[in-house]
Amino acid sequence: MTEKVRIQQQDHLPMPLIYLASAEDLATWYRSGLLWALDHGERALKLSCFNSEATMGIDLDQAAQAVLRVAADILYDHPEVESLTILCGDEISYRTYSFYWNLWYAETKPDHGPL
Repeated sequence: MTEKVRIQQQDHLPMPLIYLASAEDLATWYRSGLLWALDHGERALKLSCFNSEATMGIDLDQAAQAVLRVAADILYDHPEVESLTILCGDEISYRTYSFYWNLWYAETKPDHGPL
């Protein structure tokens, strides 16, 4: 399952025009988007995470943890998923998402440096 996931940094990701009040709202929003993509035949899934300055007041650590739990749930519940790419809008977001993904799922733990 974990071999299907890639976390990448990509500058200038578009911000969605939505309001989310909590990390749980964010996770629910991502879950619905991933399930919609699956329902429409997508098997190479992608989600774009906000950069660290555009979190709408949601703590980045909490957001990363909630979103990654959703990603893992989707992968476990839908073995037909071929890949999941998580795009992060800046270095801080990339390191945060990578840190939690590797903390929970990596066979070996890479050195992430200070967050």
